[in-house]
Amino acid sequence: MKKKIGIVVQRYGIQINGGAEVLARMLAEKLNLNYDVTVLTSRAINYHTWEPELPAGESTENGVRVIRFEHPTRGNPAEVHQLNRKLRGRLWYQKLYRFLGKPTWYLKLVPDSEFKDNRYDEEYLSLQGPYLYDLKQYLLSEKDNYSAFVFVTYLYYPSAVCMPYVAEKSIFIPTLHDEPSAHMSMFQKIIPAPSWIFFLTKAEMEFSVKTYDLSKNKIDVVGVGMEMPESGLDETVLKKFDLHEQYVIYVGRIDKAKGCETLLDYFIKYVGETKRKTKLVMVGKNMIEEIKHPQIMYTGFVSDYEKSQLMKQATLLIMPSQYESLSFVVLESFLNKVPVLANRACEVLKDHIEISNGGFSYTDYESFSKHLNNMLDNKEETKKMAENGFEYVLKNFTWESVLKKFDQAIDEISERNNLI
Repeated sequence: MKKKIGIVVQRYGIQINGGAEVLARMLAEKLNLNYDVTVLTSRAINYHTWEPELPAGESTENGVRVIRFEHPTRGNPAEVHQLNRKLRGRLWYQKLYRFLGKPTWYLKLVPDSEFKDNRYDEEYLSLQGPYLYDLKQYLLSEKDNYSAFVFVTYLYYPSAVCMPYVAEKSIFIPTLHDEPSAHMSMFQKIIPAPSWIFFLTKAEMEFSVKTYDLSKNKIDVVGVGMEMPESGLDETVLKKFDLHEQYVIYVGRIDKAKGCETLLDYFIKYVGETKRKTKLVMVGKNMIEEIKHPQIMYTGFVSDYEKSQLMKQATLLIMPSQYESLSFVVLESFLNKVPVLANRACEVLKDHIEISNGGFSYTDYESFSKHLNNMLDNKEETKKMAENGFEYVLKNFTWESVLKKFDQAIDEISERNNLI
């Protein structure tokens, strides 16, 4: 009989293109080949509102059992913002505490209301969404029927509140990066709670070890497996989107938090100065005000095939985010032999670029403009970077190695809990 595995994630489904959610879906479908997998998630599609749009209850999606739990829409934004300010108000105390080497004498000097008070934590997570009270109850009642649970992403209620109830059976993929939320005091207890922690990159693990006490956890860099895209170019996809000229592409959630507003500002300034006819194609759900410009195209949500073809036929991909724990899109771009221009402020993206030599990274508009010119003008160099990125992914990101590490963790958890 196959071991039963629960995968817990805040959103799930083919129509959701967030990096953590895509990872959860890929992992669920891969693990389901050898395990009895159930995905435990919300009804939401939109992470801003957490409106319960998808049907509640059980369904089967691409062969995987999915249970979606009821939840309200997001709490009053003003309340969420107010609580967020209270929680982040403690950050300077925490940063100084870590800088000093976490001395015990320091704790005596810090007001409880600023550092040690956790009464707002669960309230904040509940209001932020998705508030899955029924998921917590499900885990408490059903945990003995599962061999292990895989929690994806640290930031939301399903992991931050629910994971500690099944910590001894949990494999955690936190998708951490150095952002203000990661320094909130609540996560000092939550991040080290699970039995195993799998990081997606070396940079993520190094940041986490510096930020949290992981001395008692089993930790490893597991990465992710990547699928080879279909070969060949389908020009009918370009015709569908009326693309007839050279273009560069952004793929993902079009959001301020992803650096998209800055990207749009940079690109408009760039084409204004250079008079190039190159287009910027923005692929994904738009969460910011749409800028009307003849050389900017918004495709909205597209199928995986269309996304792959639009990426494959682009001159390069631009990734402006400062906060990435892996960046599927960059790896997909490399697999499609498309080089990448990425934000150097993100340690993970910088590592991808430097290790692979599959593109350039920029720090400001001047370096953005310089590198974009190089990549558009020097076709041979751009082609070489594309080949470098392709080889980098083939060498470092295979499902065989990823699934082997999950097998080892699941076996260890099963054996240890059978002895209790």
